Amino acid sequence: MNSTANTARDEILGRLRTSISKNTHIPNPAPRFEGAIKIEGELLETFKTNHSNNKGIIVESSKENLPATIAEILRENEAKEVLYNADIDVDSAKLSGADFIPYTKSVDEIRHQLFNIDTSIVQARCGVADLGILCLSANKDAPRLSSLITNTCIYLLPKENIVQHLFAGIEFAKAYERKRSGDSNYLPTNIIFVAGPSRTADIELQTVFGVHGPRKTYVILY
Repeated sequence: MNSTANTARDEILGRLRTSISKNTHIPNPAPRFEGAIKIEGELLETFKTNHSNNKGIIVESSKENLPATIAEILRENEAKEVLYNADIDVDSAKLSGADFIPYTKSVDEIRHQLFNIDTSIVQARCGVADLGILCLSANKDAPRLSSLITNTCIYLLPKENIVQHLFAGIEFAKAYERKRSGDSNYLPTNIIFVAGPSRTADIELQTVFGVHGPRKTYVILY
């Protein structure tokens, strides 16, 4: 981030702090968000149900079996090339079943190849149970484009990283990026919430998958 952007951000945050200090009716600390949707049962089961309802495919595995689970998904989808982010929670040397391409170069450097890759692997920060969605945060090891440009996207999600509601998901992503960067005031450049495969409908209400993002999505819970 350049100095101009830093100055603009600091000015905006300064105005917000000043405004809050002058509006004494705002509780301090702010009231804790409990979520508008009341859910029953365990967070894991709630997430699985709601994400499946969003048309995402849930696959359960373990940390040790991630390479085999990924290989099986690639085989089912006849994947040829796989783009993966540098921060995925699996040893890339153990991956098999396709040609694996680390996303470590800029778009301009690999543009000729990037938009022809059929599958990507992305590390999710957390899952939001009451909506059945995934939370991603972008950084140098996790470019946001990797979750948007392939026909199939495989998301990796530890089972313990499931929170109840959207507010908790945002706080989780912010905490992750602050720990990663070593800066307690750091804000991620981009946070993405993924409900499942991309879909849209035309004027006749015919649903089409894959227009704005992946046509097919998997979440590997481990």
